[in-house]
Amino acid sequence: MRMKLFMVAVIAAIGTVFCSCDKKTGITPSSIFSFKLDGAQYQSNATEAYVTDTVYAGRKTLVLDGVTNNFGHHMELMITFPDSLKAGTYTEDVEMSLMNIQEKEPGYLGKNIKVIITGINSKHAEGTFSGVLISGETEKPLTDGTFKIVIY
Repeated sequence: MRMKLFMVAVIAAIGTVFCSCDKKTGITPSSIFSFKLDGAQYQSNATEAYVTDTVYAGRKTLVLDGVTNNFGHHMELMITFPDSLKAGTYTEDVEMSLMNIQEKEPGYLGKNIKVIITGINSKHAEGTFSGVLISGETEKPLTDGTFKIVIY
């Protein structure tokens, strides 16, 4: 009898916990990191973003790191801030790369990348970017770049 009573109490406690939870509390916000390269859409389905201190420059760098949903490409955008993390337009110390994970094609590196950060704090950042990616002699336009990310 005691065991049945104990089991009923445990089940009731578990039910109370699940029923009283706010459904929005446990949800991890998703991040958006996407762009078009020469008209082809690239979107990260596994994006990580973090701020790091650069040892060489002694400045903060925001790193957006992502992988497309088919694990075909790795994409990365890095913005090193001249002084502090703040909204603004950045063209200096901006790096962008797009690499084929299976090495079926050469990778691309950024040239003349322009980032407009419309909002940033210690937990979130959002903005747009554009420019040109190059691979050897090949140059392709990068357009419609956008990010809205959670910083870890």
